[in-house]
Amino acid sequence: MPESPEKISSASAQELKEQGNRLFLNRNPSVPAYYTNRALCYVKLQQHDKALADCRHALELDGQSVKAHFFMGQCHLEMESYDEAIGNLQKAYNLAKEQRLNFGDDIPSALRIAKKQQVEGSRQKEDDNDDSRIQHNPNKIHTKHDKYLSDMEELFCQVDEKRKRVGHFDPVTRSPLTQDQLIPNLAMKEVIDAFILENGWVEDY
Repeated sequence: MPESPEKISSASAQELKEQGNRLFLNRNPSVPAYYTNRALCYVKLQQHDKALADCRHALELDGQSVKAHFFMGQCHLEMESYDEAIGNLQKAYNLAKEQRLNFGDDIPSALRIAKKQQVEGSRQKEDDNDDSRIQHNPNKIHTKHDKYLSDMEELFCQVDEKRKRVGHFDPVTRSPLTQDQLIPNLAMKEVIDAFILENGWVEDY
């Protein structure tokens, strides 16, 4: 089945654009902006390796290029290389402040996303490691949890004993209280119920 005219036109336009970029850069290989402009095109096309290569060329010519660091950060973010992404985006942010360049919220927003993804990735690795440890050492895990439960029960017993000795009174006025004067803390109950709903594992304890 022959390709549609739209696809042929799009492919031809892209090929012509690539050819034009090559010819232009061959004549002007020492202008960093030409590399960052092409890098932006590669970022939009999700051709991250090519975008990174152009950004590196731009930085060889101008190590203070905000766009080069920014586009590199975007590429690393898309490639889930969060440490590199944060490094490049932080550098772009600092340089933009030093050079008083206004990129709006583009750089800070990308930096926040990279940091968030890094934290979530770390948590996922920790969860995976915990699951692996549980699978390999179930008896050790159960023993540890049993000890925690025992310690908690002992603590609650101590608190209960102390409460009985101290008695029932208003914590503000110190006036004695009877059980029928107690008022349920409904707000706290809602918080606890919501927590249990979102964290079903607590019911195991």
